[in-house]
Amino acid sequence: MNHALHPAPLPARKARRRVGALSGFLAGSLFGLMAGLAPGAADAAAPQTQACPAPAATSAGSAGQHWASPAEANNDDKAPQPCASCAEPANAGAGTCAVYRFLASAACADGRCRDAQGEFVRRENGGDTFFLQHDTRFRDPIRFARARGENCRVLLWAIEPVVGIEDVPGYSGRHYWQDAYVASQRMVEPPFAKDDVAFAIQPATTRGQHQFHIHIGTLKPDYRAALAALPPDATHVRIGHYDFHARFIAVSAGANPFAGIDVLAIARSLMPRGAADLPLHGVLATVTEGGRGLWILTAPRFERSELNYVRPAECRLN
Repeated sequence: MNHALHPAPLPARKARRRVGALSGFLAGSLFGLMAGLAPGAADAAAPQTQACPAPAATSAGSAGQHWASPAEANNDDKAPQPCASCAEPANAGAGTCAVYRFLASAACADGRCRDAQGEFVRRENGGDTFFLQHDTRFRDPIRFARARGENCRVLLWAIEPVVGIEDVPGYSGRHYWQDAYVASQRMVEPPFAKDDVAFAIQPATTRGQHQFHIHIGTLKPDYRAALAALPPDATHVRIGHYDFHARFIAVSAGANPFAGIDVLAIARSLMPRGAADLPLHGVLATVTEGGRGLWILTAPRFERSELNYVRPAECRLN
């Protein structure tokens, strides 16, 4: 039996049109929201991290857990075993372990060495031993175009085999941020101004080297202006293309502003998934208020290029 097809009653057709219009509006709104997110925010929403084997005394999922980003999710850190350090034989020959390999070589045995990446000096502070690097690639702008003009980019390198920001068990109990601040004031000439110095660590997704290191530079004008206008109870700030989670900490004037401050524990507390987000988020820490304040900012896929490494005169390690 044939059934004739009849148009739906008018109210039903109107209802369908309203539903279709609403669906289109919601889809467009969602697209607009995603398009407006900071770089890497969508990546953070779709987790790309994996839990590493935890030390026996550490429960899975705790703040002490080491998480990693798979090599295929990273720009340059292609360590074959992302959960392992550069001391692991499988990682030892990788390009992402080149600096660790050089610092552990006979060339640096006396605590002072140089290569195409720059000048390295072993230093101590409060019982900690580390290497400082003055990156001199700016002297060869044809070969290293990205470093053009960067006459004062200083880095602190862990000597022990510690992976980057995500290796919580590896850097637990160490004071690398305090060391970096002391280096900026006493081990670099000319020293960095207290209200201008900034420290950054990149996540696995954007860094070039697997070994733990902190970049030392200064704030760019847009960062300086944004933080100067930010109330101390602010928890978020947008600067450039980044939406940062933020925390302000008042510290004692005249003291090391990082003393007693676990920067990366605070950073973990700001991240949506805690330690599981460490391989995806970078951290910026900067001193303000004449040495009486400390801002800690974290954002997905943060890059060291957000700091300024240009000064009136080339700096040097002393």
